[in-house]
Amino acid sequence: MSVFILAALLVLQDAEIQPGPEATATQEAAPQAGEPQAGADTDEPMADSPPTDAASLIARIEGRFASHADTVAEMAGRKARERYLSELLLPVISRADLDDGAQGEILAALSGQIHEIEANNSQWALDQIDPDSFLTVWTDNPRLGAELLRMAQRAPDSQARLVAALEPVALAGAYDGAAYAAMADALAVSQNQPQPYGTATECVDGLTQVWPLADPDTIDAARTALGLARFDANAIAGQACETTEAEQP
Repeated sequence: MSVFILAALLVLQDAEIQPGPEATATQEAAPQAGEPQAGADTDEPMADSPPTDAASLIARIEGRFASHADTVAEMAGRKARERYLSELLLPVISRADLDDGAQGEILAALSGQIHEIEANNSQWALDQIDPDSFLTVWTDNPRLGAELLRMAQRAPDSQARLVAALEPVALAGAYDGAAYAAMADALAVSQNQPQPYGTATECVDGLTQVWPLADPDTIDAARTALGLARFDANAIAGQACETTEAEQP
């Protein structure tokens, strides 16, 4: 029996063990903003009942492997490169016996390489996120989708593309609706445009006001589609404030 098949059988055996109370509580906890929602880690699309016959399951596994294996491998390599450099650097610069000025010299010598690796990885991740197909990536492999998103968020001027790519994911219930609404509204504010979901505010004459809405007549429908409560301007407006910059409540 191959090592790969043996490992798969061990994983299956572990999965059959009933979780204890602590594990159950962890599974039932609310997901963090921006993470795949409950059920997404099954690697199955949200509204799709998984097939039970061998032929369909084999085809599904082979199809997803062909579609995403190269990206998964590339992601692992890029993350490992970042992690390895940190593992080399941190123990050195944290030493208490370094010569005077040595820490600064080390950081100055390696900072360019660190920034270059991170910038290249961030841009690569952003390039993998196609707004027209990111929902498929996310539902096929939520972990890969979340890792691409986290890495791409570091890229400059990535916000518009990420908002467009995450919209169908959020509407499908696979991404935290409140987090997506705040992201979309922040993008609108940064472009000095009216916001679609009503999460952004501004300070006017010492009082909090809701940033202008894109379409007040349809905002409740837009929020409901993300699983959010109906818009209530009175709940967030009128509070004392000291800044004139738009901010997220």
